[in-house]
Amino acid sequence: MTVERSDIEAAIFEVVEELLESIDAEFEDDVTSDVMLIADAGFSSIDFVQMTVMIEESLNRKIGFQDMLMKDGQYVDDLSVGQVVDFTVDRLNSPAAAGNGAAEPTAAAPTAMAAGGRTVTAQDVEQFVKLIKPRKIASAGGHALKNRRAVFILSPPRSGSTLLRVMVAGNPALFAPPELHLLSYATMDERRADLSSDHSEQLLDGTVRALMQTRDWTGDQARQFIAECEANGMGTREFFGILQENLGDRLLVDKTPTYAFSLDILRQAEEYFEDPLYIHLTRHPCGMIRSYEESNLTRMMPLMMKNADFSMAAVAEMIWLVSNRNILEFSQSVPSERWFPVSYENIVNDPESNMRRLCEFLGVPYAEDMINPYSDRKARMTDGVDNASKMSGDLKFHLHSQIDPAAATRWRQFCSEDMLGQETLELVSTLDAGAASIRV
Repeated sequence: MTVERSDIEAAIFEVVEELLESIDAEFEDDVTSDVMLIADAGFSSIDFVQMTVMIEESLNRKIGFQDMLMKDGQYVDDLSVGQVVDFTVDRLNSPAAAGNGAAEPTAAAPTAMAAGGRTVTAQDVEQFVKLIKPRKIASAGGHALKNRRAVFILSPPRSGSTLLRVMVAGNPALFAPPELHLLSYATMDERRADLSSDHSEQLLDGTVRALMQTRDWTGDQARQFIAECEANGMGTREFFGILQENLGDRLLVDKTPTYAFSLDILRQAEEYFEDPLYIHLTRHPCGMIRSYEESNLTRMMPLMMKNADFSMAAVAEMIWLVSNRNILEFSQSVPSERWFPVSYENIVNDPESNMRRLCEFLGVPYAEDMINPYSDRKARMTDGVDNASKMSGDLKFHLHSQIDPAAATRWRQFCSEDMLGQETLELVSTLDAGAASIRV
């Protein structure tokens, strides 16, 4: 059945207008086909992804926008609203043309990891660590009643943690909401104060979405409840307990990559919970760096660190290095039976075997739906609170319709280990050597 261009145009115009309002863009003209999304509307690459998710949700159809957004492995320089409409109409009128993802990108020349073409040094890392904002973590106290067991996925950002979370969410014995951002704060009001900026406010929505799922609330009801918790200065340990109240025997799984920025934050898990379990998710640093650059994650960095004079690639590399160092140091204080190492590369290449191993570690039955992460968006909480664009985590998850093994090594066409600093290379070797049981 042929779709009418006018109907698609109206839907896409509405999406663009809604997104412009949500990102607080300075664009004040009417949305027309001639509007350029970057030059005129001020979109970033991640705003493009948000737009495509919202369009698919509005039309209730999978379009396959990756082919439009990426050419030769890079995001396009710009697109007009009319080009988005044309692409969508063509895809809907030619269903066979809609793929599950982009064609394999052609090779491109690698770019230097650090500014000026040099590699990251030990001195750079030392300076970078000083830029990370300290956290005021309050001890639960030895007399405080701990919450029952929970599970924490520990990794640097852009390491495949969104995919792993959504896979885990396919198991009925587990409850894996979007990023909670609770462990980093002592109280709910402190969390609100720190995350209430234009670039980080969506990080508050993980707890909202969790309450919506467990209590069958609307977003407004969940937000009102959280506002009352904030007004009362409720501790985050207590709020974790509230999230666990309606889970029955299900295990709560918290996937918040920024926890790995601080050893103090990681140690808080042991203060808050009885014998928590940990999943250390690793990814090759070049893959993480490539993903970080594509997503322009630097705009989120004021939340976690002071202004840095490093290139985006250097910041990404040092986030990978510092986060994994913190995780490994923390692992020394955790009994081995509560620690599970797994790599993103292994997950995408052999999802079933790795999910079966993970379920055995967690003490829950394996569920076949775990390896079908793109099904049942509402149950897996990939739909966001108000719309899919508000999903907390990797929005690029929505560009795919199945697990892609090629994602494990695609970075090789654009990056090289020669670009990495010596300390990073040494940690890569350490992780490789201890892949079966990471302890250094």
